Amino acid sequence: MHQYRHAAATIVVLVLSCSAIAQEQAPLLQRGTQELALAGALDFKNRGDTTLDLIARYGYFLRDNLEVGGVGQFSGNFDDAFRYGLGGFAEYHLAQAFARRWPSLVPYVGADVLLSFVDTDFGDDNAALAFEPRLGLKWFIRNYFAVESHLFFALATDDLYQNDEDDLDFYDIGLRLGIRVYFR
Repeated sequence: MHQYRHAAATIVVLVLSCSAIAQEQAPLLQRGTQELALAGALDFKNRGDTTLDLIARYGYFLRDNLEVGGVGQFSGNFDDAFRYGLGGFAEYHLAQAFARRWPSLVPYVGADVLLSFVDTDFGDDNAALAFEPRLGLKWFIRNYFAVESHLFFALATDDLYQNDEDDLDFYDIGLRLGIRVYFR
């Protein structure tokens, strides 16, 4: 029992110290800042193999809290379905939303527009324009490094997204986890 208390106390101290470090400086969300990001998800609900979904981004802050950039996406189960796309994105950060109580947490809204392609063994190979609005939260470990998660709802002009019936749908809903690195 004593070991568990010691482990719990150690975890609490580490979390609080990381929060204190993150509060020392404001996150780099100012005009002129650049960002590299990688986010992903594992989808276990598809019939057959687990699907890996990866998204890479490069962004530039045109104004404080307003970012635009390019995005590339790859998704596949390494067996019978692959989806990939290129496009652009925009994000607006609500930096003052939790600034008083939790300055290291920054909520944001964003959207991606991608030209996407899907190649499957069980249906048509399609190309479509995809729109993906997002609502997310970034936790800044340092002012230049954040862990983020976001909810998304993707809509496409044709069937792109694999479902649990080994078929394709024109929409997808999910949660992604990623990292963000900021630099000038």
